[in-house]
Amino acid sequence: MQNLVKLAYEKGYKIFFFGAKEEVVKKVVEKYSNEFSKDIIAGYRNGYFKQNEEEFVAKQIADSGADILFVAISSPKKEIFLNKYKGTINVPFIMGVGGSFDVVAGVIKRAPKWMQKCGLEWFYRLLQEPKRMWKRYLFTNVIFIYLSKNLLVLN
Repeated sequence: MQNLVKLAYEKGYKIFFFGAKEEVVKKVVEKYSNEFSKDIIAGYRNGYFKQNEEEFVAKQIADSGADILFVAISSPKKEIFLNKYKGTINVPFIMGVGGSFDVVAGVIKRAPKWMQKCGLEWFYRLLQEPKRMWKRYLFTNVIFIYLSKNLLVLN
């Protein structure tokens, strides 16, 4: 994400930041506005909204004129929303960024480089936020391993 923000600054692209808590996404926008330029900001919005607000949110993103949309909303809510409103949003590049907004805002720390290289960043996050992450990683990782094993057998 950081590299794409830098590229947006260099190329004059506009970014819309969508997701996380209001105070977190505001910090992300403030940090990148100060580090690069406020000119790269097309807009931002927290990731908390009701189902009857979805269309308004999609229109807000579309009306921003963004070239890049970073989405920090949990799955599958993110994928369902983006698929439902892809025709409305109409942003050339959309990327799910997981917990990146929390990292950029300084709410959580990134795993040490060696853990990142070994694919253990998820474990570091689990250690930082055990109450929030244990269920996600227990079930999704087990399902992923099961599905991966079955795919290998089929091939």
